Amino acid sequence: MKLFNFMDDPDFNALKHQMGADKYGHFVEFDPEHQLTYGERDQLANGWADISPGQLRILPDRTLALKNSRVWVEGEGRIHLAGCEALHRLRDAPVIKASTRDPESELSICPDCLAELKYLGLDGRKSRRLSEQLDELFSMQRFREDYPFYPV
Repeated sequence: MKLFNFMDDPDFNALKHQMGADKYGHFVEFDPEHQLTYGERDQLANGWADISPGQLRILPDRTLALKNSRVWVEGEGRIHLAGCEALHRLRDAPVIKASTRDPESELSICPDCLAELKYLGLDGRKSRRLSEQLDELFSMQRFREDYPFYPV
């Protein structure tokens, strides 16, 4: 059986030209095991995703990821952005709450995470000393610019 070659068909090429498509399609393989689905991205952006601790990865830059997106994790009333000691304790929990949306104001940023990332020039000593001021100094919008959430 010989397949029809659409690239040589004048009617097909005329239609393609009328549609303004100069090139043929480009297809990318999608793997839901390693890439967020639209539903997962929507859930992370608008609320929480309850994930198992094994799904959370610590990237080489020490930020947190779920599949192909950076995330932050809520735990112990704080926002965790990196692989700090408190996060390692959370990994024993049956479920972890992950998100990519802007966090609620009642949650404070984990100073150990910022020290882990050396974010805002912080080290362990400075982050503890400035822990009350960190919520005023830290901006999730700026953090997203420095560490884009999607894709990683």
